[in-house]
Amino acid sequence: MNFPLQQSFELYLDDDRYAVPTLRLIFAWDRAAAVEMAIGLLAESAHYRGAELCQDGEPLEGLGTLALRRLPPEVRAGVGALDS
Repeated sequence: MNFPLQQSFELYLDDDRYAVPTLRLIFAWDRAAAVEMAIGLLAESAHYRGAELCQDGEPLEGLGTLALRRLPPEVRAGVGALDS
């Protein structure tokens, strides 16, 4: 009987206490499960502002502040203007 193996994912957490994102390695059955884990980890601390989920160095999902990294530069430039 063959059992599916869990996949490894890189999760970068934007933590307001540090200048660079914190890397966490997580293991999940698939991308959807990894996204759910990322959402759960974001909820663990008020210091976590965003997360970027990658697999084998390829970005898959951006959440919170790290979702902006996936937007084109001209859109990212205008986002801060919306806050004022």
